[in-house]
Amino acid sequence: MRVRFAAAILLSVSPLGACSAFATRKLEGHVFAIPKLNDIPDSDAPFFLQPLNPDDGFSFYLNPQARLPEQILIGVASRHRMCARAAGTQALINSTVCAATPLLWRGRPLRKVSDGVFWSYNLPAAAGQKAPASLASCSAISGDPRTGLCTANLPFDDLVLTVHFRDDQVGSLASFFDQAAADLRSWEQ
Repeated sequence: MRVRFAAAILLSVSPLGACSAFATRKLEGHVFAIPKLNDIPDSDAPFFLQPLNPDDGFSFYLNPQARLPEQILIGVASRHRMCARAAGTQALINSTVCAATPLLWRGRPLRKVSDGVFWSYNLPAAAGQKAPASLASCSAISGDPRTGLCTANLPFDDLVLTVHFRDDQVGSLASFFDQAAADLRSWEQ
């Protein structure tokens, strides 16, 4: 009798534990089961991330086990909504995420353009292009121009991945993007 009772308790608790191990995120017809360890609840978004309406997107940690300064944050947003808001403006994403032709950024040299406090990593300008596309935007932290926090908005199918990283990690941007894309594909239901 006790064995049956213990088994019944375990069976009733197991589904609860399984449900609580993931956060369900829905965006543009996609449904993702984000491991709770990776998920950043909307109420816990770091102060430097723009708060997102759940209909606009969500954020997650790429490497949640890393120490806080080493963690890579990924924002996932609707490409359609982001481009609709930027239409007709001078927003940088118009030349990267919202461009009619995909941005070819992998393996291309980046040029750092800086004023000491804010800087960007630009791709070489294409023929006939007014200004080079900016792949990442950065700003100094603690008044130290050698370090900074950067963001890169990159297209991922019908979504946009915003990768948040430190300036000294710019060479790892492709691997961060690839890992985030692989994680999202594995979490999609």
